[in-house]
Amino acid sequence: MHTAVVIPARDEEHAIGDVVAGARAALPTARVIVVDDASRDRTAARARANGAEVLSLQAGAGYAGALCAGYRAALAGPMDALVQMDGDGQHRAGDLPRLLAGLAHADMVIGSRFLGATPGYRIPMLRRAGMAACRWMGAAADGLCITDPTSGLRAMTPRAVTRLAHHGFPGGLTETTLLIHMRRAGFRIGEVPVLMRASTGRSMHDGLAGGAHFLRIAWSLRGLAGGPERDVAAAPAEPAPVPAGRG
Repeated sequence: MHTAVVIPARDEEHAIGDVVAGARAALPTARVIVVDDASRDRTAARARANGAEVLSLQAGAGYAGALCAGYRAALAGPMDALVQMDGDGQHRAGDLPRLLAGLAHADMVIGSRFLGATPGYRIPMLRRAGMAACRWMGAAADGLCITDPTSGLRAMTPRAVTRLAHHGFPGGLTETTLLIHMRRAGFRIGEVPVLMRASTGRSMHDGLAGGAHFLRIAWSLRGLAGGPERDVAAAPAEPAPVPAGRG
């Protein structure tokens, strides 16, 4: 199977080498594509040194833009499945095969830190409250039953990747809003349990930026609530069943 691993990264020289090495160890035959989003440090050099293909963006595209660039690069070659993970070391490469296995039952599989007994690290109280609010708003707006809609650890089929590569992310949002749009378009969404680590870098959603981002999500979900019915081929209200056992 031809697999691509897409890793958006900005100023992650401290972690990107280990992230790339872990992805290559977990999926030895996969293409590992690091999208360097106008980093000011040695992110690109560290990624290349550990065996990744590097796509360097000269102007910062942001998280959503970097992902879309990575999707298009992956689609340029043979690709049967794609997994994405963050470049800051929060996601564990050992979970990637489990996400790929979940694509037998879904078009998009999310790695959830809330399906197991522990998320793997202590989530700050405000961040946990924001995650809970995103879950609640998704359920209220569209009946979306996803435990970790903000997780960036995901696997997708070529059909799902193609849609995002061509249409982008609604409002530039990659979380709950996107999942609702995908489900309304007929894509099946599932989850598998994963463990995560605390991020070692500075998130683009820390502090005031995080508050503004949350308000954007809330506003977009307000617009989706009571919106048009799904397409005829839309997925069922519950997430697609995905084996939840840890390998």
